[in-house]
Amino acid sequence: MLGSGFLPYVLLVMLPGLALSMWAAWRVRSTYARWNAIDSGISMNAFDFARYLLNSQGLTDVGIEPIAGQLTDQYDPRGKVLRVSSAVAAPAAQRPGLAPGYAEPRTNLSVAAVAVIAHEVGHAAQDRSGDFGMRLRQLIVPVASIGSTLAPWLVIAGVIFKLTGLAEVGLAFFAAAVLFTFVTLPVEFGASRRALAFVEPLGLTGERADGARSVLRAAGFTYVAAALTALLTFLYYLSLVFGSRR
Repeated sequence: MLGSGFLPYVLLVMLPGLALSMWAAWRVRSTYARWNAIDSGISMNAFDFARYLLNSQGLTDVGIEPIAGQLTDQYDPRGKVLRVSSAVAAPAAQRPGLAPGYAEPRTNLSVAAVAVIAHEVGHAAQDRSGDFGMRLRQLIVPVASIGSTLAPWLVIAGVIFKLTGLAEVGLAFFAAAVLFTFVTLPVEFGASRRALAFVEPLGLTGERADGARSVLRAAGFTYVAAALTALLTFLYYLSLVFGSRR
């Protein structure tokens, strides 16, 4: 059953999912790189800016910590901590006329950095306001974690050994993982809407506002790609389980 179903899996799930993920990742990297080179006009470092936005929303109890990497910025609702990535916290602008490999420190935050930080502050504001989608996502996390790791093995083992009950348990767990990806969509897009509302009064308008919007939209596409890939995979597992009953 699995052998005969591998080619459909590759054609209907793996290749479309891989293509979607690669396209979304490329779009994020290219959009971020473009607007990371554009000055926002906001003369603060990343941590001061994050603190300013948090305080402006009454989120004075939310802590700020550094985290390694690029685009690893995140808000942790359990610890009430906003983490700013090293790439955003210590940016450098490559300016015309500089020797190759030499970077001159940027005095202002880039448009991309402002958008990323404001987005995470948006999540903190969602958490404070008791946003339904965010609460639901946190409730699903434990089951979704099992669904994304253990569930595929339960489905495959159930199909191979004709253990329909085991396969159905795997399907249920994987369904939770799929639900998580779709619940994430309104949470992420909602945080982006809040982010744009936060930064417009600071003078991020016109082309700069368009740039921030582009960065946030590109990041949103990664979640859309993840949701569609998860749904395709679930439908494939569903066909395997029902096909094994014949």
